[in-house]
Amino acid sequence: MKFCKLSLISLATASALAVAGQASAFAPIWPTDGDAPDGTDPAGSVVLWHAGASASTASMETSVVGAVCDPAQPVDVLEDARTVGKPSFWTVACIGKSTLPATMSGKKIMWSKRDDGGSGVGVGPLALGVAIGFMKPSTGAGTNCPAVSGTRVIAGITANIWNCTGFSYTPPPAGAAASFNEADPTSSGVMRVPDIGGSDIEPDKFTSNFPANFPHADFVLNGTNQTLSTYDSSGLTAESVAELTFGIPMDVRMYQDFQAAQFPTGHPLFNDCNPAGATYGNIANSGDNANAEKCMPSLSKQEVTSIMMKGGAIRSSTDFQAENPFGSASFATLSATTNGATDNTIQICRRVQGSGTQAQNNVHYLGYPCDATFDNNIDTLQPEGAGPLTPFVSENEGAGDVEKCLNDFNDGTNTSGQNSALRKRWAIGLQSLEKNAPSGGVYSNKYRFIKIDGFAPSLANVHAGDYFQFAAQSLQYKTGSPAVTVDAWTALKGQLENPANLTGLNKLQAFGMAGWLAIPSTTNTPDAILNLSRPVNWYRRVSAGGVNNTCALPSMFKKSGGSAATVGPQNCAANGGADNNCYTP
Repeated sequence: MKFCKLSLISLATASALAVAGQASAFAPIWPTDGDAPDGTDPAGSVVLWHAGASASTASMETSVVGAVCDPAQPVDVLEDARTVGKPSFWTVACIGKSTLPATMSGKKIMWSKRDDGGSGVGVGPLALGVAIGFMKPSTGAGTNCPAVSGTRVIAGITANIWNCTGFSYTPPPAGAAASFNEADPTSSGVMRVPDIGGSDIEPDKFTSNFPANFPHADFVLNGTNQTLSTYDSSGLTAESVAELTFGIPMDVRMYQDFQAAQFPTGHPLFNDCNPAGATYGNIANSGDNANAEKCMPSLSKQEVTSIMMKGGAIRSSTDFQAENPFGSASFATLSATTNGATDNTIQICRRVQGSGTQAQNNVHYLGYPCDATFDNNIDTLQPEGAGPLTPFVSENEGAGDVEKCLNDFNDGTNTSGQNSALRKRWAIGLQSLEKNAPSGGVYSNKYRFIKIDGFAPSLANVHAGDYFQFAAQSLQYKTGSPAVTVDAWTALKGQLENPANLTGLNKLQAFGMAGWLAIPSTTNTPDAILNLSRPVNWYRRVSAGGVNNTCALPSMFKKSGGSAATVGPQNCAANGGADNNCYTP
């Protein structure tokens, strides 16, 4: 663990950290205990700083609790509460379970995670040994996290949840170094070098070889993006742990306009799937036809590419046409303003440069950075970025910010800070499938995932080889790190590699179970029909040498005894479930 003074460009870091026990719960209180640089604090506390991928943050929080926390002891989770339920920073505080190595077993553990900036922030600062801003995990009156707001069951453990309402992006005083006065209990954050990094795809794709993926983020939490110096990933120990499914969401405004266009008058499913249909139901209710798999609108991969790419041809609702009535061969241009949009522009709610969600999207839809010559300006497509000439693009630090962006352009609000004109537009984005699952049968966000090439982003479709957008998550640490860091990384890696643990991370979407699959191997062998109690994919993305590589096309794992590629009926009354490959016309 790294608590020495380092710099980010010319910016100094701060030093001490604290953890203390409470009678009723274990929560960090600043600055009672201090940690030695090697993590062997006399009081027995261990502190770990973890930066990177935000697409998997809910699953990562659960996995940390499951990997290191003693279920018989109190567990505290402290979450950034600038937008409740969408934390960009969180901390798990607990007692290490007895099965851990001696570095952590029985000790007070504080595991602090930063999502802001995404995967590149879990690669670059780790590779360079650069300090970045984290939330200051401090509890009690007058601190960042003043009180317990409730409880939540995490990995089978009832944890105390602290809404950190005092955390903000307050920069240091004018003229001061970009550091935080950690002796001040009201201080917003701390500067630390990450111990562990996480990325949505392999870390070498966030190096300076690939400018569109190179991290450019608010590293010091002062409201301004900074750039790292050149680096590569050769000093990192990294391993891919599990495959996360990603998808393309539309705001409800665009989603329903596409339903109206793709299920027009005369279509066999008009009443079920057209918003004007008698049995369509309520778009807020996950059980209604409005959200059913058969009623999901679909874009082709090429159409998504034409929206997301730099200089893409699709920029407006009027760049689409649809047949109406069904079977007429008569096509009319679409207009978003017909149903209340401010204008016909399509807003792209993408992630910032360095985001892993953005990087996997760049791979899957733009082929970037999949050219062996690294000649990115000639041989691959580029993602469209925000700028004075591209105000229809919003770049977002975290996955929660993409949610805000999609909600804002649907409703004409500005919680994201990206919609000051309060426009209502078609909006399209990119998210992992752990996002926007309904709660109690109700959707709280104003966006929905769509089909790509006619297939929903469900685990059944990924397992059957019908849905292509998945990526192997990576965990990394700096080679030569202290034993406690390696032990913590190993515990978390093992938690995520076990398919039985992935079941609790997956989300029930209206169109089926979605989220995580184990990477197929001789240890984790796939089942002929998807087994949701141990979800293992048939497909993986590996190079000719068998190394995980997101740029590789999905190929089926060669299982001893033979494979089980599914050939299902092309037409059936309803989707038949796991791997039946049914398509309802």
